[in-house]
Amino acid sequence: MARRGCSSSGSASRRGLVGFLVLAWPDLSWQTQVFAFAILSITSVGIGRWLIQTLPDPHRRAEAQPPREQYVGRVFTLEQPIVNRQGKIRVDDSTWKIEGTDCTAGTNVRVVGVDGVVLKVQRVS
Repeated sequence: MARRGCSSSGSASRRGLVGFLVLAWPDLSWQTQVFAFAILSITSVGIGRWLIQTLPDPHRRAEAQPPREQYVGRVFTLEQPIVNRQGKIRVDDSTWKIEGTDCTAGTNVRVVGVDGVVLKVQRVS
């Protein structure tokens, strides 16, 4: 998988700019050419790093928090009762273990926290 911002065309463009300098000023010494290439390389790396940090990455996940943390604050209806402070709840396309006060099926509960892979819930009044 290619990393964003990495390409072999960067080096080619720097060589092209140095070639343009030689074309414009044919009496440039090889030391000046090497110096120009070094300056262009450092500048382009700096600009590239700045662009990578400031431009949005399309592969980065939209949410900054772990998936299970995104459920905190959401309200769900119990399909199964909570018995002995434990139960299960259907969230989107998955089933999660839950802990909270005993409730009957059909009760609305709010996710108030996460403990590992267990969602902590409270009955909604």
